[in-house]
Amino acid sequence: MRRSRPRSRSSRAARRAERAAAGRVIVDSHVHVVSRDRARYPLSPAGVGTGWYLEAPLPAEDFAAQMQRAGVERAVLVQAVGAYSWDNAYAADSAAADPARFAGVCAVDLGGADPVAALEHWCGARGMRGVRIFCISPDGSARLDSPAAAALVERAAERGWQVVVTILPDQLEALRALLERFPGVRVWLDHCGFPTVEPGLFDGSAPLFALARFDALSLKLSTHLLHSLGDREAQQRFARALAKHFGARRLIWGSDFPQTRGIDYPEMLALAREVFSVLPAADAEWPLGRNALSLWG
Repeated sequence: MRRSRPRSRSSRAARRAERAAAGRVIVDSHVHVVSRDRARYPLSPAGVGTGWYLEAPLPAEDFAAQMQRAGVERAVLVQAVGAYSWDNAYAADSAAADPARFAGVCAVDLGGADPVAALEHWCGARGMRGVRIFCISPDGSARLDSPAAAALVERAAERGWQVVVTILPDQLEALRALLERFPGVRVWLDHCGFPTVEPGLFDGSAPLFALARFDALSLKLSTHLLHSLGDREAQQRFARALAKHFGARRLIWGSDFPQTRGIDYPEMLALAREVFSVLPAADAEWPLGRNALSLWG
């Protein structure tokens, strides 16, 4: 009996491409990696969020093993601002070390000396694929309507880099103005802007839904947000409302692992599958992978 030869890297890549075309590749669009090597990658806490990175640091190689067990093939490493502030070195190094699996999103200090130069460094020189405009700060000074934020969006648009926005509901109006100013720029909204859980969130009358007219806006539905909604019925009602107003092709799943805890990583994917199962079968595959692949190439 003739022994089969090991599959080559090219054949594995071909199979991965086939699965991507068929919409079967699962992509996690929101993961935070944190190294245990604090000498090489020293912590620089930004003063936002919890101390999750001290209690549950997640090195990239450990996360890759978690992905394999869960059946997730690709992931976006989003800068862990809470742990590292604006030093994107670990996320950049991790993405560069395994580009077939990871893409990296940097974060840039809006109050820094030259935010655009910082963006050029991390996305241009270091190969990260997008910028996270992080507008949550202890003193409220980080604003999406600042000249620095506009300059970052403009440069990202010129260079073909993705734009990820992290805001609270009080800056939805600033997001509207930004989308009007840069109508052709694709924007991801982290955690759907942390919406307030109220009846309007389920019937489509909450302020978030006023942004549905901007075709370039995609919404990131994360485990953190799903947990804030409470029970499964509320989670699925929200998914239906988002799909109705924005369309399933503008929804993207992100685990927020390991910042969000309480369930393990495979359970996060299982939760997302269950939530999106209320959508028509042809739509449910888009938030779990096809949308992220279409944005990231």
